[in-house]
Amino acid sequence: MRYLITGATGFIGRHLARHLVERGHHVTALVRRDGRVFGSLTVRGDLVTGEGLAAAVRGVDRVIHLAGVTKAADPRLYALVNTVGTERLLAAVAARPEPPRLVYCSSLAAAGPGRRRHEDDPPAPVSAYGRSKLGGELALREGADRAPAVVVRPPIVYGPGDREFLPRLATAVRAGLLPAVGRPGPRHYSLLHVDDLCRALLTAADSGAPGATYHVSDGVEHLWDDIGATAAEVLGRRPPRVVHIPLRLALTVARTLGGASALNPGKVAEAAHPAWTSAVGRLPFGPCVPLAEGLRTALAP
Repeated sequence: MRYLITGATGFIGRHLARHLVERGHHVTALVRRDGRVFGSLTVRGDLVTGEGLAAAVRGVDRVIHLAGVTKAADPRLYALVNTVGTERLLAAVAARPEPPRLVYCSSLAAAGPGRRRHEDDPPAPVSAYGRSKLGGELALREGADRAPAVVVRPPIVYGPGDREFLPRLATAVRAGLLPAVGRPGPRHYSLLHVDDLCRALLTAADSGAPGATYHVSDGVEHLWDDIGATAAEVLGRRPPRVVHIPLRLALTVARTLGGASALNPGKVAEAAHPAWTSAVGRLPFGPCVPLAEGLRTALAP
């Protein structure tokens, strides 16, 4: 099978390319600049301008769309890349005589916060990032008669090579303080190891229903305290104490740091909600990596 991956040089993309190559598939990685991806041919293309996309999708059987902006100094960049970029990729796919199946890696942020969110729940994103990912989903839904597309919404994704969630978690655990934005109370999160996400994406590519949206997670509602305690055990530290940061203070700091920082107003808006969990979804991909094992492989000295 011939796959095209957008965002192949990123955290998830590198793992996915390795999964595919090890299964004997042919992988082409769409890149904006020169770069190397494990066992893959690279082609240049730009989702924003559409340059190179028609050539990139030629001759492929599957397209897995991972590329996106997660933080930006200019909020308009979210929509430009995550929504418009998806529209341009869809147009390139749809222009083929036999359009390849397109799998869009969206985000639980597109669904919005809450406990046990179902795929059919009305979406209610609370950040520019979430709204832009939902915009990409809507573009695919509107173009359903032009190309077979499947949407996958992962929660927090972690694993070796993660430069976002795990470094911040490890820093907090070593400091002994686990920050939580907003009012005191329990925080619930869905998580998914990157290898399990790769399995989910490949399952969606092979057997996902065109036009469907799938929530994926490890099937557990994790308490923030428990995540910290599990990471502390892996790192040989004492369980950190949860410290609640007032929303107003967090927003002030985020505005000072700017939108391109890890702590930006959109992330604060998301973090202020006490629950980001998804119900067990309809995609039968079978998550295999429990949290303790996943953290050990990624954090252990």
